[in-house]
Amino acid sequence: MLASVAAAGCSGRKRELPPLGRVTGVVTLDGAPLARAAVAFVPYERGNASYATTDAEGRYTLRYSARNEGAVVGQHRVEIRTGGEGRDADGNLTETAERVPARYHATSELLVEVAAGDNTLDFPLVTTPEKRKSSR
Repeated sequence: MLASVAAAGCSGRKRELPPLGRVTGVVTLDGAPLARAAVAFVPYERGNASYATTDAEGRYTLRYSARNEGAVVGQHRVEIRTGGEGRDADGNLTETAERVPARYHATSELLVEVAAGDNTLDFPLVTTPEKRKSSR
């Protein structure tokens, strides 16, 4: 009886994916590639967030799920961070200092539009914002 209940729960139906766009790009901080940064695209309307980790050259490719690359088509808030808790090679809990200003993650100012098809979205981050010239 138990086997038939378990089998009934696994109907094999695939969950329908929202429209996705493939998203790749490069993240830099003060002109240098930002390695091992966590990149998250959080959609404004529907669907799950998409995630990536940058490589040594700052390149990333977003994943919507384990099986699907991309991000939901539409507007997103982007969060990029390098710090947080994790485990070292021995399994000990460690904390890494955040190198990216809060305006790129906790209070992110990064807003993008993901379109269907291929999207290349680069993020040239800076630690010190540019001073705006005042007009008199």
